[in-house]
Amino acid sequence: MKLRPLPFLLLAALPLAAQDAAIGLNAHALVPMSDLRNLTNGQMGLGLSVFVEIPVSDAFVFRPTIGAQQIPKGDTLGLAGTKTSVTSVDLMLDALWFPGEDAKKGPYLVGSIGGQQWRVSATGTNPSATSATRLGVAGGIGYQVSAHLGVEAKGFWSPIEKDLTATGLTVGAAWRF
Repeated sequence: MKLRPLPFLLLAALPLAAQDAAIGLNAHALVPMSDLRNLTNGQMGLGLSVFVEIPVSDAFVFRPTIGAQQIPKGDTLGLAGTKTSVTSVDLMLDALWFPGEDAKKGPYLVGSIGGQQWRVSATGTNPSATSATRLGVAGGIGYQVSAHLGVEAKGFWSPIEKDLTATGLTVGAAWRF
């Protein structure tokens, strides 16, 4: 997994600090559904991302993110002796809408779109490896607890292959510096 552009993105974001932009981290748990659940036997995953939060108005915020998710090896349903792990590296753009027009406190809706690099690796009886870059979308709700801490839950969708779609839920927290 290469994250070489990360230092350059952070350096490029520094001038935004004068425009009320904030850099932050997002950590979340990932609950796979459908195809991902079958591949990993429902094994939960973890994710981490870095973001730059750019206020557009009192009610709208854009949040470009770069992150990664990992679902550890789990027994593949229907394939005895095969364990599968799933990882992704994402470059997404989140749009946050605060109906109360206060981005420092209160509920919000979040929508995301971007590119995801998926890797599905199986070991054991039926080994295989698949890698694909696909469109990813997500949407959900959040609550900005304080000026620095927010919590959110999102559903996500991304096609990996013709017969394999990544769907699931993420629940996590975002910290703005």
